[in-house]
Amino acid sequence: MSSFISSYAISSALRQAVLNAQSNLAQARQEVSTGTYADVGVALGAQTAQDISLRSQESLLQTLTTTNNLTATNLSTTQGVLSSFQTTAQSLLNSLVGSGNQDGVATSLQQQAQSALKALISGLNTTEGGNYIFAGTNTAVAPITDYYGTGAANKLAVDSAFSSYFGFSQTSSNVANITPSQMQSFLDTQFAPLFQGTNWTSNWSTASNTTTSSEISPSLTVSTSVSANESAFQDLAQAYTMVADLGTQNLSNSALQTVETNAENLINAGLSGLTDIQSSVGAVQNDITSANSQMSVEMSVLSTQIGNLENVNPYEASTEVSNLQTQIETAYSLTSQLTQLSLVKYL
Repeated sequence: MSSFISSYAISSALRQAVLNAQSNLAQARQEVSTGTYADVGVALGAQTAQDISLRSQESLLQTLTTTNNLTATNLSTTQGVLSSFQTTAQSLLNSLVGSGNQDGVATSLQQQAQSALKALISGLNTTEGGNYIFAGTNTAVAPITDYYGTGAANKLAVDSAFSSYFGFSQTSSNVANITPSQMQSFLDTQFAPLFQGTNWTSNWSTASNTTTSSEISPSLTVSTSVSANESAFQDLAQAYTMVADLGTQNLSNSALQTVETNAENLINAGLSGLTDIQSSVGAVQNDITSANSQMSVEMSVLSTQIGNLENVNPYEASTEVSNLQTQIETAYSLTSQLTQLSLVKYL
């Protein structure tokens, strides 16, 4: 029985070896470039489950951090609006206190109150990222009805209450005949309820009493918005509307003083409420900052653990690339030499 070695068979084997080496080289080069295993599952084997778990934890923390950054933006906007409310309220309060019931001041106070009311409504209808930030969970709808809009329910309610109680409208010259006691009675029994309970939610606000909540860390969920139904906003809306739209320009000095005194009390209450709201929002902002800092540390630890599993040894990876390149070059050389073999040369 004779045996022989075929140059074709050897050449074919070498070509297959080259193909395998080229595939391995591409993988090795990828590992050198990325610093991680090209196929983590194959490389880690039984440790793959641990790697997946670490990756899942890291992904959760990254998602929470990203969400927290968006929430922090909303809260920052909220703080800005609240600060503007404070400035506007304090300005009107100063004007009321400093008016001294002087002749001719009523029109100025009325105009300032109108501007303050418009600013309050606009501020409470602020949006961030397409959502109304003072709407509670009802973020798709503007929470406060524009008092100066056509057919506004809140304006109609005030007009109706005034005319029903006094028998004439706010623009009537008869407003000058309203006594301080009549005005006080109206404010207590008819006007104040318009800014409370179902009257508020029917005519003024579509906001939800329930505020939005956010999971800011794996172990902490907090309220991350402010509802337009807060009593501070109701107090300010009542004070502004009182000065802006109860016939202020035509009231007698004594009746105007009654309005001013009530408005001052409401604004003081509103300012106190604003301070409380700002403190609450500030506490949540601090919670988010602390949560992000803690999660940053945790993600750093997880990244290290993942790296210990997935990262290749750069020296070994580079050596593997060099060895495979040498194998491929050697195989090419041998293949070239084999193709030169021919029996004709030996005959």
